[in-house]
Amino acid sequence: TVGGDITEFPIPGSGTAPGGIAAGPDGALWFTQPSFAANSIGRMTTTGGFTKFPIPTPASEPVEIVRGPDGALWFTEQFGNKIGRLTTAGSFTEYSVPTPDAWPYGIAVGPDDALWFTELNANKIGRLTTGGQFREFDVPTPRALPTDIAAGPDGAMWFTERGGNRIGRIAVAPASVGDCKEGGFARFGFKDQGQCV
Repeated sequence: TVGGDITEFPIPGSGTAPGGIAAGPDGALWFTQPSFAANSIGRMTTTGGFTKFPIPTPASEPVEIVRGPDGALWFTEQFGNKIGRLTTAGSFTEYSVPTPDAWPYGIAVGPDDALWFTELNANKIGRLTTGGQFREFDVPTPRALPTDIAAGPDGAMWFTERGGNRIGRIAVAPASVGDCKEGGFARFGFKDQGQCV
């Protein structure tokens, strides 16, 4: 409540290690359960009703989750190296990230209605359309460890660099998709294949 009262809802099972959470279009809360034992997406109503949806890929390590522009839930699979999509009816679709061992982590919807995500191990920012088309962009700082990502008020995507100790910005506008800027540093352009120049 506004007064700060906290209510806690236990999750069935032990060691599920709930992670990212998002409000779904059905009025429920959807969250990741990244432990190898759980490896699932959970759904909880505001009254505590719980449903578990096991992810098809074993040991996928789901991390963050977001409501997509298509009304489905989209999530990152860090060790599965995939972006997952789950409908409120319980149907999964998984998309393999083009770069091997990329470790997709944070995910957010962009103003272009695409899914933008970080690639923690590959040092890239990824973009995935709801139709399954990927683009990837290299982060200028080596070993930056891009982690979380959000749509900014300026129409760009902003992300944290855990290893680079910086905040990064990547443009979304059709005329400048892939332009990258890191706090306090000069703007970089990207070639068509996503390389910084």
